[in-house]
Amino acid sequence: PSDAVVYFSGQRGYKYNSDTARLQMQILKQVPNSYFLFKKFSESEVLPELLMEISQSEGVSSDRLISIPQVGLEETHRANLQIADVVLDTYPYNGATTTLETLWMCIPIVTRVGQQFAARNSYTMMMNAGITEGIAWTDEEYVDWGIRLGRDENLRKQVSWKLRQSKGVAPLWNAKQFTRDMENAYR
Repeated sequence: PSDAVVYFSGQRGYKYNSDTARLQMQILKQVPNSYFLFKKFSESEVLPELLMEISQSEGVSSDRLISIPQVGLEETHRANLQIADVVLDTYPYNGATTTLETLWMCIPIVTRVGQQFAARNSYTMMMNAGITEGIAWTDEEYVDWGIRLGRDENLRKQVSWKLRQSKGVAPLWNAKQFTRDMENAYR
């Protein structure tokens, strides 16, 4: 529906685990008229089956989960990403390229921060883009941010606006400054 809240995850199935999927279903359960789009990267049904099983155990109707196929064209991939109102990151393996694209496209993201490098990618990029909204240090905060961003259209607009503004000033988008900093570090 045109008034639906669309959550999205573009992470490969190996980044998924049942704990993260359960948190994502808890978010859907608390946000009326919400849907979860996820990328299906192969002919395997493992990820769709996992998500369907967990949605049922969490009391979320499986018709609110929609798989979209992997696509070959970058333009199609980004058009699919643009459908999202909120991107739900995976844990303990966060996004990398997907997170960067999400931030560049000014879409709010919810990430769970861990101790290892792979669990801090999205956090680092968000901080370097000047965004703290959506950064969760616990499972409870992950669910809370997902619900807040889903229910509050104004909050989503504020995050999107901050991301647009950051393109001119944030370290994440300043390749020249990054290069100078890296050269100074080498020296």
